[in-house]
Parts: sequence; structure tokens; C-alpha cells
Amino acid sequence: MTVSTVGHRERTAQCRRHGSTRCLPCSGATESLSGGWRAVWRCGTVLGIVTFLSSCTHYQPAPLEQHQAVEQFAARQLGDARVHEALQHLLPQPSAWPPPEWDRAQLLAVALVSNPELAVARAQAQAVLSREVSAAQYPNPDLTLQSEYARHDRYAWLYGVGVEWLMPWSERRRLEIQATRLDTTNARAQLMDATWAVRRALAGALSDWESARRGLALLERLAILQDNLLALEQRRIRGGEDPPSELVVSERERIGIEQQQVQQHIAAETAQAAAAKALGLPPQALDGVALAWPDWGDPPPLDEAQLGAAREQALLSRADLRIAIGEYAVAETRLHLAVVRQYPELDLQPGFYWDHGIAKFPFDVTFEVPFNGNRGEIAEARAGRELAGQHMLAVQIGIYTEIASAERAERIVRASEAVARRQLESAQEQEQQVETAFRLGAMDSLEMTGAQIFSLRAELELVGVRAQLQAARNTLEDVLHAPLSGPELSLTKAIPAAVGAEGP
Repeated sequence: MTVSTVGHRERTAQCRRHGSTRCLPCSGATESLSGGWRAVWRCGTVLGIVTFLSSCTHYQPAPLEQHQAVEQFAARQLGDARVHEALQHLLPQPSAWPPPEWDRAQLLAVALVSNPELAVARAQAQAVLSREVSAAQYPNPDLTLQSEYARHDRYAWLYGVGVEWLMPWSERRRLEIQATRLDTTNARAQLMDATWAVRRALAGALSDWESARRGLALLERLAILQDNLLALEQRRIRGGEDPPSELVVSERERIGIEQQQVQQHIAAETAQAAAAKALGLPPQALDGVALAWPDWGDPPPLDEAQLGAAREQALLSRADLRIAIGEYAVAETRLHLAVVRQYPELDLQPGFYWDHGIAKFPFDVTFEVPFNGNRGEIAEARAGRELAGQHMLAVQIGIYTEIASAERAERIVRASEAVARRQLESAQEQEQQVETAFRLGAMDSLEMTGAQIFSLRAELELVGVRAQLQAARNTLEDVLHAPLSGPELSLTKAIPAAVGAEGP
């Protein structure tokens, strides 16, 4: 924009001598200047709008198809190609897919990639992570466009643009970014805690399912032996060797076996449904699935060094303890931030105005002065830090108590399992003696069947005690947040990557 100024001073002086308030050259120069500023104003406005629109993120709709989602879930299978592809980076691939038998590590890997609750936890962690982007950005300025029309003024229009820009202190921005990063770390720890909750549910369901399967197999054999015993007693009663009252006890025992079979069938169905829920599959997806758990009910004894290392690790960095430690760190940062906020905050307000023919460039500086010293927020933050510290100590003490109780429970149940195993060995030895006597003709079929039933009942009792022992081991692994034996040890390093809970 250019304005001719040749002879402008002389013409202005001449106009004043003639008593004129405005001469044509001066008027033309001023109008040219006003028109130039209008052109700059329009170009700047258009350029700003175009720049703003080009930098905007475009909305992409993502509607949910509820009926389709239900149909897809109902069609899920344990051996789907999608599951196979997801497991390739977690476990060594089996020679055949799907494997004829599934071990605990393979099923846990399926749960990691298919469980919907873990998917929600991952989305929550991602949502918390996105807050770091907001915290790292400077506050957006407030842009104000002004205009005014003065009807009787020589220069009728006023044009103006003002910007209000908050300039937070660098220490305050650093603390806000640090707080959001701590929130992200806590979200990852919560994701790991949710992962162990899924593992707890899956291990418990698989253990109950295996217990019901083994119990049903023994009950079927026991029912056959009891039927044989009933047939032998009926034959003796018909022959007049025994009174009819002898048959009542055996019939009552047969009815009890049927009731136990019904209960075991219910337990097996319930456990299958619970396992399917933990895996993120419909219950029918586990029909006919074979579980490979060779040391079920008889986990290897714990090495004291291994147990001590796992105990120390849990007391220092178990997921819920990491959450409590993270909450304390956040509370500490919030207190520091509250202290920083007691100092004035800078607010810049530059602008430009074409004020009825006069160009103005205001530059205002505003300070938000906390005359109260921000004492209220500081007091709340200090109390929050104290609360977080006490909560962290309580969580750590709770972990210690849980581990000690779980170790004690396993020792007690293991002692009971040893007693039940000795009883089974005694019953089996007695059964062998009766079979030997039967072959020698010293005992009849009724006595031999009775010995077999007694031995089978001792084995059924041992299965029940071993189910308790396996539950105790599962509890100990859960409170330690560490597998102690079995194929799950191969997943220890892969779990953080699988759930997306790597540290920053």
C-alpha cells in the first residue's frame, strides 16, 4: 500500500491559511489510506479463515452395528484364523492348528487378544494417553473482531482485531505435562491389573472345569461298580443268603452317586461358561475342547528362592501397588502445581484498530493476581497427598498379608493332600489284597466289588482335595502376580506387549 506525499505539507499549510478543514489532496490521501487498510483487513481475514479450515481435523463417522456385533460374537470359535494370527507374536506356534489340546498358556493368550473387558481397559488407557497431547499444547488465543459505525463521523467505520493469549509459566506447563504422564502410567498399571483379573477368572474356571471332568469320570466308574454291587446283592437276597434290608444301603448309595453326577455336570457347565467369558468366546465355542493340564491338582513344590524373589517383586511393584504409587506421585505433582499457581499469571493482549481514520496498535498485559495465596487449593492438594500416601501404605500391607495367607493356605492344603494320597494308597493296597484273595477263592465277588468301590471313593476324595490345592496355588500366583510353574512362564515377557501396557 502506497500513499503519495509530494507537497503534502505545503498543501496542508495552504488549506489551513484558507480556513479549510479538509482539502481534496489530503482527503484523497486519507481515503486511499483507509481503503488500503480495508483491503489489508479483508485479505488478512480471508487468509486466516482459509488457514484455520485447512488445519482442522475432519469428522469421520463410525456407527455401531449392534445386531452385526452380536452375530459376530456368536460365531466366534477358539480355532479362528483371527485368533491364530493374533497369537503368532505371543507363543511358539503349534505344529497343527487348532491344537488337539489347549494348555493354559495358549488359552491365556487367547484371552489377552479376545477378552472384551481387556479391550475396554486398553481403550481407557489410550484415552488417558491422549490427554498428554492436550497438556503439551499451549492454550489457544482468544481472537476478537470488532467493528463500529459512527453515522455522523467523518470516518464512519472502526475496524479492529484483538488477541488475548495466556502465557503460562514454563514450570506450570512442565508440571501439568508431568501429571498427565503419571496418569498415563497409572492407566497402564490399571490395564495390567485388569489383565491379572482376567487371568484369575480364567485359571479358576479352567481348574473347576478340570475338577468336574475328573470327578465325572470317576463317578461314572463308581456308578458301574455300584450297579454291579446292587446286582450281586439282589442275587444273594433272591438266594436267601442276605436279608432285603441289605439292599437299602446300596440303593441309597446309588442315588447319592446320581446326585453327585448331576452336581458335577452343573459344575462343569458353569465352569465352561466362566472360561468362555474370560476368553471372550460364546460358551458353545468350548464344546469338545480338550485341556492339557498334566500337573493339575499337584503343582510342583515351591523353591524358596523363587518364591522369595516373586514375593519381593510383588511387594515392590504389583499392579495395584504401582497404581497407588502413581496416585501418590500425581498428588505430589498436584501439590507442586498448586504452589506454583500462587504466583501471578501473564496474559498478553495485542491488537490493531483502525479507529475512524487513525491506526492504533494496543498491547495490554494482564496479570491474574491471587491475593489469597491460593491457600485453599494448596490445602486440598496437601490433604490429597497425605491420603494417597496412607493408601499406598495400606495397599502394600494388604499385599503382604495376602501373600502370607496364600502361602499358609497352600501349606495346609498340601498337608491335607498328602493325607488323602496316603488313604488312597492304603485303599488301593487293600483292593489288591482282596483281588488276590478272590483269585485264590478266599473271597467272593461282593467283597471284591466293595473293595473296588472303597478305593474309587478314596480316589474321588483325593480329586476334591487336589482341587483345593490347585485353587490355593492359583490364589498364590494371583496375589504374587506371577506364574510359578507351567507353560504360562513363557508368557511372562509377552503379556505387557500383548495388552499394550509397556512403560513410557
